[in-house]
Amino acid sequence: MGKYEIPNMPVVRLSKKQIERKKELLANEVKQIKINDINDISNLVDSFAESSFEARNIGLAAQLYYKILHTDTAIIWSLSGSIFSAGLRQITIDSIRAKHVDALVCTGALFEQDMLEALGHKHYVCKPIQDDSELQSLYIDRIYDHLLDEAALRQVDLTFKKISENIPKGNYSSREFMKICGRWLSQAKGIRDSVMQAAFEEDIPIFIPAINDCSIGIGLAMQQKERNGMTIDSIKDLKEIAFMQSNCGESGIIVVGGGVPKNYTQDAVVMAEMLGYDVEKHKFGIQISTADLRDGGLSGSTLKEAISWGKNDKQMEEIMVWGEATVFFPLLIGYINQKMRNQKRKGRKLSNIFQS
Repeated sequence: MGKYEIPNMPVVRLSKKQIERKKELLANEVKQIKINDINDISNLVDSFAESSFEARNIGLAAQLYYKILHTDTAIIWSLSGSIFSAGLRQITIDSIRAKHVDALVCTGALFEQDMLEALGHKHYVCKPIQDDSELQSLYIDRIYDHLLDEAALRQVDLTFKKISENIPKGNYSSREFMKICGRWLSQAKGIRDSVMQAAFEEDIPIFIPAINDCSIGIGLAMQQKERNGMTIDSIKDLKEIAFMQSNCGESGIIVVGGGVPKNYTQDAVVMAEMLGYDVEKHKFGIQISTADLRDGGLSGSTLKEAISWGKNDKQMEEIMVWGEATVFFPLLIGYINQKMRNQKRKGRKLSNIFQS
């Protein structure tokens, strides 16, 4: 054999059946990402789909989302974590305006962040290593690597209190209260666009199953301390999301993070069944999370696991993306916005379900 001659491949003995199976398994090659051929996000993410690891998962997730947008499937986002303060608030507003989402199920903290920026305040960059005692003395709050003004956050509490003061006494679901907040923001002076306002104007319901655990809860508690006014009825909330689920037909979920919103979004199917409604199980799912499934926690549990609970369809199309939301969610939404830029989706306007 010459110095630069490539050696022959070793011969392995396989049966005819094994040879055919080997050919089947080795049919689809991993494609190399060719940066010189990529001129936009959609090209990049499509190339991800033919590569490996989490790049493949986010690529396949984006292609699945794009496919679903061309059907009548109701698309429900489940959002948690401090993603609005971290920079993902505007892409949520843009997706609502583009009708790429039909309902939101979120943590309450996201809407204190949303309200803070709607009032004209900002979140500020810092390093994770800070003197937190000094920050406390300056009334500055820290979320890992960004900051907010505690005085501004207290203005958020007072704003939710003010909104609630003008609502007739009674029991309200989180969806009803968020709709009222969106209407108030659309009419208030000096307000910047917000997730709440966009959702109100586009007839997209917002559910916050743990609404007490944020500035909204504080604002409502302050209102109730002064007078016996409106209150949030969490059971009414449950009945409403079950009713929505039973009336929206085919549906699917896009989960960012996990926690209560993720469970609530999936469990709406079982809730509807137990309340006697005819309901379809979720037909597709995309999850972006850094949680580990091995500790048995909800946030890391697979969408397939929820099939055993009767929440998701047995034939569910699902993609699990293990990755941090501030990287992977913009890739997903950037892909969709570019692919849909010359197309318009009607949107399901699921808030109209509750008009009756």
